[in-house]
Amino acid sequence: MPVVVFFSFMGDEVNRLMASYAPPGFEVILRPHATPPEEKARLLEGADFLIPFPAEVPAEALRRARRLRLIQLLSAGYDRLDLDLCRRLGIPVADNGGANAWAVAEHAIALLLALYKRLLDADRFVREGKWRGDILGYDTYEVAGKTVGIIGLGRIGAKVAARYHAFEVARILYYDLLPRPDLEVEVRAQRVDLDTLLRESDIVTIHCPLTRHTRGLIGRRELGLMKPTAVLINTARGAIVDEAALIEALRERRIAGAGLDVFAQEPVSPTNPLLRLPNVVLTPHTAGTAYEGWARRARFAFANIQRVWEGQPPLSLVRPEEE
Repeated sequence: MPVVVFFSFMGDEVNRLMASYAPPGFEVILRPHATPPEEKARLLEGADFLIPFPAEVPAEALRRARRLRLIQLLSAGYDRLDLDLCRRLGIPVADNGGANAWAVAEHAIALLLALYKRLLDADRFVREGKWRGDILGYDTYEVAGKTVGIIGLGRIGAKVAARYHAFEVARILYYDLLPRPDLEVEVRAQRVDLDTLLRESDIVTIHCPLTRHTRGLIGRRELGLMKPTAVLINTARGAIVDEAALIEALRERRIAGAGLDVFAQEPVSPTNPLLRLPNVVLTPHTAGTAYEGWARRARFAFANIQRVWEGQPPLSLVRPEEE
């Protein structure tokens, strides 16, 4: 009987839902993500498959996982997993196959709309009996006619592009280390270099993984290329952006605003200056979570595991050129 070890930080209801998608005849050993490292290593000694959520596994546990055929992630990101060690050990790693792409794309646009329409201020004014407060009509904006720059045109970035077309944007630019010719045609996006994207975009939205290529990709120089009316949306990983440089740019109004779901440190420190800036909308790394997405993640994960058990290659492998 194939054994799947599932380490999860989610609640019991979600964990039970996920485990219910296991194929008949598969044993699922469900343990909390906070399980001690030695216990994790012991469990992995007898495991054929591993689902870690979040994607973080002690090195010694991986070394002792000699039967492991696949590490199946439930996330799109893989930056917390030691991919070099996995490669040396011959353990393939697959991401979630885009299962959370719908949720992230919607959340990214929600952050933009919250900034453009000053939704948090408007809600507060109504609740406090101030009606419109200082929303005067010339300090809220339309998405129509804007240029959108997407950093990372993968599964999530493509869904973001498709949704922005419904807002009648003027054009969509994208920057990606890898050309995406099929997606370019599908979502009507133009590939440009990063500097061009930053200079010409009214909305810059980040949807690339955190890798050695993208860590610190947006720093002081890059923020300086953006229009003073531009906004930055980040639902990918906090470390892609130099947070100190972003705070400086926001404080000095060198860019108009930011919508952030991810941060350099999570949870965010109560002393983080971002919490005191009026031109920022913040959410607690929840872009990828939605009710519908859990079943989608589980279906993909266990279908991929079953493929490997039956001798087929896994889908959605993390590719070396993306690391």
